Amino acid sequence: MSTYLQIDKLCKHFGQFTALKNISLTINKGEFICFLGPSGCGKTTLLRAIAGMDIASSGHIIQDGKDTTFLAPEKRDFGIVFQSYALFPNLTVSENIALGLRNQGKSHQAASNIVTYWLELIGLPDSGEKYPSQLSGGQQQRIALARALALSPGLLLLDEPLSALDAKVRTHLRDEICQLQRKLGITTIMVTHDQEEALSMADRIVVMNHGVIEQVGTPEEIYQNPASRFVAEFVGSMNFIDASVVSEDKIRIGETL
Repeated sequence: MSTYLQIDKLCKHFGQFTALKNISLTINKGEFICFLGPSGCGKTTLLRAIAGMDIASSGHIIQDGKDTTFLAPEKRDFGIVFQSYALFPNLTVSENIALGLRNQGKSHQAASNIVTYWLELIGLPDSGEKYPSQLSGGQQQRIALARALALSPGLLLLDEPLSALDAKVRTHLRDEICQLQRKLGITTIMVTHDQEEALSMADRIVVMNHGVIEQVGTPEEIYQNPASRFVAEFVGSMNFIDASVVSEDKIRIGETL
């Protein structure tokens, strides 16, 4: 697989606080990656650094062979979907999706054709003239996804896109996003604090804690072979047994060798 995104020794400081400490990560083209960790672990800051919303303090971000570390967001090639949908309430669904296309210089007809295509693809072909307030949360998030993907970005960033939805809708949309990502083959990074979400969606999971990466691996690797006590406790239910090393080939558990 070819490398699409290379992050090298990335640091981000907010005053005296270090949010990211020497983050290095390679993401392959077409991969679905989840940044997983508790609140405050740095996962959203890392996503925002990739998007250019929080410019890195040091280090490098190389996207598709281009150094984007210090570029403004509009100079970068990505689409983003937020937890809050971030749709314009005064615009119809079609106008929301078409806005970025028109800004790209697409003609009215070309934008209209693309909007129709995406509304069909996300299963809302008759919702173009509705306003966001007339749609459910799950439908609004599908529109936000279509708006991001309509621009044909090389990279899709998802910032906890399902956390505002109820459990049943969240599970359904999780499956839809996975199917769409695999159909399009678009490199995708999703931030989540939901272990089940990461384990069921990701090709690889990046477990973060206190601004560092604790482990990178497939869902199976993360679950079966956690690299640290933190990963073991965060990703699954574990039993820990106190033991002490007696020699190179012996450990003591309780009073038993």
